[in-house]
Amino acid sequence: MKITLVISSLSCGGAERVLVSMAQGLIQRRHEVTVVTLSGKNDDFYEFYELPAGCSRLALGVLSQSAEPLEAIKSNLKRIRVLRRAVQSSTPDVVISFLRITNITAILALLGTKYPLIVTEHNDPKVFSYGMLWETLRRLTYPFCSCLVSVSQGVDLGFASLPKNKRAVIYNPIMVKDDGQTDELPKEVNLQKNWLVSMGRLEQQKGFDLLLAAFAKIAAKYPDWQLLILGRGELREQLLQTRDDLGLSGQVVFTGALNNPFAVLKQAKLFVMASRSEGFPMAHGEALACGLPVVCTDCPSGPSEMVRQDRDGILVPNQNVAALSAAMESLMSNEAQRQKLAAQAAEVLERFGLDAIVTEWEVLINKLLEA
Repeated sequence: MKITLVISSLSCGGAERVLVSMAQGLIQRRHEVTVVTLSGKNDDFYEFYELPAGCSRLALGVLSQSAEPLEAIKSNLKRIRVLRRAVQSSTPDVVISFLRITNITAILALLGTKYPLIVTEHNDPKVFSYGMLWETLRRLTYPFCSCLVSVSQGVDLGFASLPKNKRAVIYNPIMVKDDGQTDELPKEVNLQKNWLVSMGRLEQQKGFDLLLAAFAKIAAKYPDWQLLILGRGELREQLLQTRDDLGLSGQVVFTGALNNPFAVLKQAKLFVMASRSEGFPMAHGEALACGLPVVCTDCPSGPSEMVRQDRDGILVPNQNVAALSAAMESLMSNEAQRQKLAAQAAEVLERFGLDAIVTEWEVLINKLLEA
């Protein structure tokens, strides 16, 4: 089967990681996979992940920002035309698109063609918006896709306006891709201390400001612990200032994005996230897969579908700094409890492993092709 995957770029993010994993799993099943990115290949910011061997790549170089409305319209029309030609050149049996703005672009590009188009949603529309224009376009265009796949039951609930026969839930595949290489960590990282790790884009959604506030409540009591925050994003400088204002400069280290975060996760004692919202959080799953107990906010949506309360982690009320701090301290101070939760953490791979998830995708695709 020929499958074309469409995404904005291969930059550092959860959806991008999912695409790369899916491409690998589909190729292992002997499918022919082409990845189309709206970005080009020459911008390092948009090139974080590498595609697996055997995967074709069409990098269109049409990802740009336009300040003037007229220029934005022209850019989007060009993007639609170029994407249509690229998909047609790959002669796919099915097309799968990732993330809302790219989904809308793909739907418009493929109107009137024969290709079944599956769009995937990684964020809960009830709590995450790209703005009125894109939300309006989503409502107008999504009925024209062949199927909408949400990455969790919580995300799916936000698209109840679409007929049930045009919706499906397929969780993200969880993988540990530790190539044995280790990134150079900032000199502030202390190898002798216990590591508490968090990971994700440095943006408001991920709640790193809440995490810093929670850690500040207990940090002085645990000088032998260090919080490592893995990732990059627009709020880096602001979060660094918050860290320093809280007197945490010696205990909190921002490492930047790591090519192999698994090496750090495997050395850590505990994983924590304070997200305000999620879709289906890859970072949580990857931490569990590395044998880490997880403390996280029970935000909409996804964490409660992955983390099992008091079995492999602790879920706390969303945006509740005091509860988050208390849960962190309960595990930081209790090695036996950490080990109890860690013992069952890796079962996440049985529930959301790549092989099982690719099988679900094959079932869905075959169903659409037979319709």
